Amino acid sequence: MWVLGIETAGDRGSVALWHESGEVYEFSFPARRRHAERLAPAVQGLLAQSGVTGSELGLIAVDVGPGSFTGVRIGVAFAKAMAQSLGLPLVGVRQSEAVGLPVAQWYGERVAVLIHDRRDLLYFAWAFPGRVTREESLPFGEVLEKLKGVGDSLCLVGTGAMRLREGLARELSRAYILGDAWAYPSAATVARLGHQRFLRGGEFDPKALEPNYVQPPLAKEGSYGQKM
Repeated sequence: MWVLGIETAGDRGSVALWHESGEVYEFSFPARRRHAERLAPAVQGLLAQSGVTGSELGLIAVDVGPGSFTGVRIGVAFAKAMAQSLGLPLVGVRQSEAVGLPVAQWYGERVAVLIHDRRDLLYFAWAFPGRVTREESLPFGEVLEKLKGVGDSLCLVGTGAMRLREGLARELSRAYILGDAWAYPSAATVARLGHQRFLRGGEFDPKALEPNYVQPPLAKEGSYGQKM
């Protein structure tokens, strides 16, 4: 089965074709505030390069957030429209799952996922091998208190961990803080996790899929102003 993965929850977008045999095609693109104009051409180019046609797709998987309100909305709307037009099931994957599960798998213990929010908050979740807790939207100070209470063995990942690396390292001297290469979700991972969820069964009607915003959107998105 070919699975189309769509990732637009942050400043870096990507689309991927993932096959259960292990074959993968993936395009990445800078997407900050330009998700709408870049997503459709990226999918078209991916299909053209791979030689895979829409009729060969068996599933679409999309990152449902949390993350950029606009990016998540555009990705989910595009995925729903494409799934309905092709008569395909649609699976949602949370950004915390796409970022946290691959790290938790090789780390072998729980991992703190910190996703940057465009306000003085972080989306926070724990990733374990095989599962991720629901996200909380918390100020930096509250996240720090949670992290300080878990002992020395601590791995942090996500755009929030990357952006606040200096302050986190100062307060959590023994923490393993992963950088840029691990901070952003991959559309190929979204596709692979979506396929796993699809095989477990459930309801995958495109009309029923909703974004995972966690927090309501702001009228105007500001810069990250957390002081440390």
